Amino acid sequence: TVEAGKTFHLTITMHQTVINMPDVVVTAGKKAQSFQDVPNSVAVISSRQIRQKNLFYVSDILEYTPGVTMVRGDVNIRGSSGFALGAGSRVLLLVDGIPMMPGDSGNIKWDIIPMSQVERIEVVKGAGSALYGSHALGGVVNVISKEPTDRPYTELQFSAGVYDRPYYDEWRWTNRLLNFNQTDITHSQRIGNFGILLSAGRRESTGYQENGFYKRYNILGVLNYHFSSQKQLTLQSNWTTGKNGETLMWRNQNDVLEMPLPNIGDWTEAEKYSLNMVFRHLVNSRFTYKIRTSYFYNEFFQHYHDVQALSKAHKLGFEWQADYLWRKNHAFTFGIEGIGDITRSAMFGNHEANTMAAYIQDEIRLYNWLTATLGCRYDYHHIDIGVEDNQINPKFGLNFKPTLLTTVRFSMGRGFRSPTMAEMFSQTSISGFRLLPNSDLLAEKAWSYEIGINQILSDNLLLDAALFHNDYWNFIEPQPDIQNQVQFINVNRARIRGGEISLQAAWFRQKLTTQVSYTYLDPTDRVTGNDLAYRSRHALVSSMNIQFGRLEAGLDGRYASRIKEVKVYPDEDRVDQQVLDARLAWRWNNGTITLNINNMLNYNYVQVERNLAPIRHYMLTVIMHR
Repeated sequence: TVEAGKTFHLTITMHQTVINMPDVVVTAGKKAQSFQDVPNSVAVISSRQIRQKNLFYVSDILEYTPGVTMVRGDVNIRGSSGFALGAGSRVLLLVDGIPMMPGDSGNIKWDIIPMSQVERIEVVKGAGSALYGSHALGGVVNVISKEPTDRPYTELQFSAGVYDRPYYDEWRWTNRLLNFNQTDITHSQRIGNFGILLSAGRRESTGYQENGFYKRYNILGVLNYHFSSQKQLTLQSNWTTGKNGETLMWRNQNDVLEMPLPNIGDWTEAEKYSLNMVFRHLVNSRFTYKIRTSYFYNEFFQHYHDVQALSKAHKLGFEWQADYLWRKNHAFTFGIEGIGDITRSAMFGNHEANTMAAYIQDEIRLYNWLTATLGCRYDYHHIDIGVEDNQINPKFGLNFKPTLLTTVRFSMGRGFRSPTMAEMFSQTSISGFRLLPNSDLLAEKAWSYEIGINQILSDNLLLDAALFHNDYWNFIEPQPDIQNQVQFINVNRARIRGGEISLQAAWFRQKLTTQVSYTYLDPTDRVTGNDLAYRSRHALVSSMNIQFGRLEAGLDGRYASRIKEVKVYPDEDRVDQQVLDARLAWRWNNGTITLNINNMLNYNYVQVERNLAPIRHYMLTVIMHR
């Protein structure tokens, strides 16, 4: 307290650290929070890491995130998802806080997000249903987009690459040079109160497998307008279209890069479109609210030798969210949300579904060293065949700071996920497999628990560790029979528990940075006692980056132990995953040249039966901007 007419001198000494730790995250609590105040485990992929790794899709970079694995496009946060044949996901994808999941398949469409427009990625681990509802049963991935720049900015990015020869000569299926390329152009500027960002991209590949070709186009536009310093409107639209060949499984173990003869020529054509609006109003220093509206259109046409199927799905969303600072140490976040799904599909039938929800979260700073979080969300879900789900999902969290260098966190919460249209109504034949509907599927429910610690060991070293335990009821899994008929069923009880430890270090003012993390999973079907399918018990990811002036070099490695349980061909041999990537970049004022060698050791493995993962490939990227 400074009394009138008097002067008070305060000296603050700041100690420098070189640990690269994010200041603020926005996903865990649906608002900006200090990274060390969050009661959940959160991984943040920074813009610097995105630039360094130089990868095509968000899914590619998630594979190097602690606690996250990918199974042929399905994202697993601590083993939550397994492999669901492209039908459903237990991880919710957000773009700037807005859900980006189609209403029919309910899985994640990675190609709708151009990596050139990603500022950072936040990954929240554990059940997020108390704030985000269905699909957040296993966690949340929030992609934060770049914003329009104050000054005119134009960037051109071109990438081209080639696939190496297969490890064994007898696997070589063509004498053509197998290649891929990508072009993106972006312009951004602010004109008065208007901010504009426009981006267009093209991606093309022959594929490394027979019939593995694709060609995709993407256009993105962002327009924001500042009515005043307290009011802002943002419009974002994204359109993606493309065609790709289908590579469901190899011909045989001697021809692993060739497709069965009937499958050659099978292809899928898809189009996706989104239009999102966010209005922010800072009413006063204590109260602010946001209005989010969203529209997601997903259309695909499958042209297989044994079936042709067209599907169109519309998803409309509305959310009103408010943040109220009751006292300086007591804040509320609350809101309402509505979602409507309309599906017209030869594969899933014609169906409609609606979801209504309300949520509230109370964050109380009890002491300078202790913060408690209480939250609850109610969801009501209805499908036109008369199926109804309603669920109350509470959450509780504690954040304890015994010292300035130590943060201990604890969280528990209830999660749920309603079955998707694809899981309930799929009815088709694909390459010898027949998908059968199951309209009696029940919604999944879960309880999630975690305790963790974030410890700054020194100016150069940061440790993060966590133990987690998740109990599931009515777990939805695809189940084939001996006649190759596949149906999604409820597993009565499942449990996934384990631990995670991550170590991050930096030296010489971040000229040399390293990170290594290890995750252990115990994924158990409580009925059979077997492992849940498509989950590795051990996963290790590591990264090292070194900088010499304008030159940067790095290595990224990942390991996943042999998957014990699979669904279709359990008797076939399987191996662990061992992938090492290398990169070298030269940066100057107006651009960057980067050389990537991915799967440098040309290691052969599968994530899903009879489908060889990408072999060694080389990529050269040139980025120029002004």
